[in-house]
Order: sequence, then C-alpha cells, then structure tokens
Amino acid sequence: MSVNTPLPNRRSSRTSGDMYLRLKLDEQTYAVVPMLQTQEAIVLPAGRISVIPNLPSPVMGLFNRRSNLLWLVDLPEILGLEPIDRHLHSYDIALLKVWQTPLAVAVRSIQGVTRFERERIESPIGSFNPAFTPYLQGWILQEKELVLVLAPEAIINTKVLEGLAVSY
Repeated sequence: MSVNTPLPNRRSSRTSGDMYLRLKLDEQTYAVVPMLQTQEAIVLPAGRISVIPNLPSPVMGLFNRRSNLLWLVDLPEILGLEPIDRHLHSYDIALLKVWQTPLAVAVRSIQGVTRFERERIESPIGSFNPAFTPYLQGWILQEKELVLVLAPEAIINTKVLEGLAVSY
C-alpha cells in the first residue's frame, strides 16, 4: 500500500513573481527595472556612440540600433552616483521603453533577470536622499542585499532629458 503525499511547494522568489532586469550601478548599488519596460540588454562598443557637444553631462550621445537613433544616458550619473568612465571600450546598456518612448541607459554591468513579488517592495520615502527618491518605486532586500526598484517613467521624464527628441 502506498501513501500519496503532496510534494512541498517549491516555488521560490526565483520562479514566482514579476520579472526584473538587475543592474549594477556602482560597487555597492544594485537596482532593478521591470522587464515589461525593458526591451533588451546589449553590450555596445564605444565606437558606435556619437558624442553630441553641449548636452547635459549624463547624456553620453546617440547610437543607431536597428535603424533607429537612440539617446544613451549614464544612469548612475542621473541618480547622483559616480558617472561611468567615458573611456571604456564598451558599455553595458539596458534599452527601456515607456509609453512608446525609448531610452538606452548605461550601467556598470547587467546582472541578469530576477523575480520577486511586487508586494515585497518597500517605500523609498524616508529611506534615501530626497533627490534620489523620485526615480524609485521603492526597494527590496534580496539575498541580503538592498536592491533599488527603479521607476523607468521618472527616469525618462527627468529634467536632464527635457528637449531631447527620441525616435523609435
């Protein structure tokens, strides 16, 4: 006679919840952006970036991706962190798209895809520098690391990018 016992529920945060692209902004700062607002992640050779003079410092330039011109911005610098070295041979880029508006953001590195339940996101109010919080949906603790949950809408609408025409 055999006894059928149900297997324990093995769903973990790695297999359930919403999907996010994990980004490294600096040595101690990690962030995620929703995969629903992420088109792709690429490594872009520096020679493909056209530097445009007299633009705000976080705007690294323009590049062509699949016959579309995209602005490339330094995401750590927009967030008030140390800017990415402009003398690298290539850059890790996340291509974001919010409300049909594309934007390419350069980061220190792309760490892959992670999942977590939206309910785990904690409010950023009172936890971070007030200048930083407009770009955040919140934060989570993931594998003993504080991870920022970025708001792509706020990044695309930042004052630094006002007046830049985008095409897609």
